[in-house]
Amino acid sequence: MNQENIHRYVLLLTGVTLVLIGVAYCIDPNLLLARYELSVAGASEDNMYRGAYGGLFITTGAAIAYGFFTKTFRQASTIIALLFMGGFALGRIASILALGIPHQQIVGLLVFEIVSSAVFIWLLIAQPIKKAAEQS
Repeated sequence: MNQENIHRYVLLLTGVTLVLIGVAYCIDPNLLLARYELSVAGASEDNMYRGAYGGLFITTGAAIAYGFFTKTFRQASTIIALLFMGGFALGRIASILALGIPHQQIVGLLVFEIVSSAVFIWLLIAQPIKKAAEQS
């Protein structure tokens, strides 16, 4: 598999995963929160989870997956993915510095987000190198 196809499928996998997570949060935030020994306490908290983890994950995931289908949007999709995953990692690190180590599965998410961010940085760096090599 060539680099362009790897790039496309990483975007598709990331996008679809985020959309599915968002759908699960829209259906019932407690479905995923229970994995981290958390639960929704009331209507306002439910609204925050369905909005942020539900709606935002669905729309961001769709924007990332769109790069699989549209070459002209691929770099933008990759930047969106980097910012999204990097933003989560940054927020989790800030939380760890403020309050300490969270649930073990949340630490696993942090590791995944850091690795994903590194992959998206690599994809952004490697793409211009490929274009330059093709032109010479």
